[in-house]
Amino acid sequence: MARGTGARLPEGGSGETEMMRLVAELYYLRDRSQPEIAALTGFSVSTVSRLLATARTRGIVRISVEPASPATSPLARELGTALGVEVALTPGRETEPPVAGRLCGVAAASRIARELPEYGVLGLTGGYTIEALSDALPEAHLPELVVVPLVGGWDSSNPHLNSNEIARRLAERIGAGVRLLHAPGLLDAESTTRALLGDSAISATTRYWDELALALVGMSGGPQVRPGYGTVMDRLDEEGRARLAAKGAVGDVAGHLVRIDGSFVEDEWERRTISIPLVALRRAGRVVGVAAGANKVESIIGGARTGLLHLLITDEPTARAALGRLAGSAC
Repeated sequence: MARGTGARLPEGGSGETEMMRLVAELYYLRDRSQPEIAALTGFSVSTVSRLLATARTRGIVRISVEPASPATSPLARELGTALGVEVALTPGRETEPPVAGRLCGVAAASRIARELPEYGVLGLTGGYTIEALSDALPEAHLPELVVVPLVGGWDSSNPHLNSNEIARRLAERIGAGVRLLHAPGLLDAESTTRALLGDSAISATTRYWDELALALVGMSGGPQVRPGYGTVMDRLDEEGRARLAAKGAVGDVAGHLVRIDGSFVEDEWERRTISIPLVALRRAGRVVGVAAGANKVESIIGGARTGLLHLLITDEPTARAALGRLAGSAC
């Protein structure tokens, strides 16, 4: 019985099915609102909502969205040619870092779903965009796949930098196994970093770094950029930020500092960081970089030029800004 209306919902059989069809037709084809349908049928709004949900579950209603064109856009081709890497673009309208980063991650999920291997090892970094991407992936069942963090990270104030939690949620979403990395992202001394990497509890996870079928990596902005959310650069004091900026760092890729020309920056920050070695990342079957926003333009250029990436996913405004940066100066 629908509360407050007196209307009785047919229970089971063709009557219930036909009522679902009627409610679905009113809602999807005749553009009637749920309150209007409730008034027409005598059901409560909650009953109408439940009928619509059940109609989708049973396949009475099938909703489809026209897929994106598989053809590479001229903008993606132009940026890909300029950077020497395959480029895929997500739609975007924002250049503000928090919105652009998350929107790019969510929009990239359908492409990444096609990249997921059926078995082997999937590695990922933390970050605002990678977190959004992981949470937006379609559910799957990949029991022969193992998800591992590629960087350390315990950060209660910035959950998007907690690579363990992101790996755990992603593995749960796609029905894969997971191996956690029980180590912080940045340690106080290089000797501590070396000792931790040699510990059997840590190496039980890091050994998977040599078996990567797919790596999903984010890219931070430069050391002097404040995007409005926590980044790995916040682990530096002002002196450290200035030191990295003076060395030409424009961001990092999986814990490795890069210049805009694609060269790597040697610094104690990197040597104190728990992250996948470059040699292991280069051996990965496929490396996909995902990043967008006004704060990421130079790091995207530098990251692509390292030769680490097989595929770069960014949004249209960031791609245009990157091309403008490339055209505007010799870099």
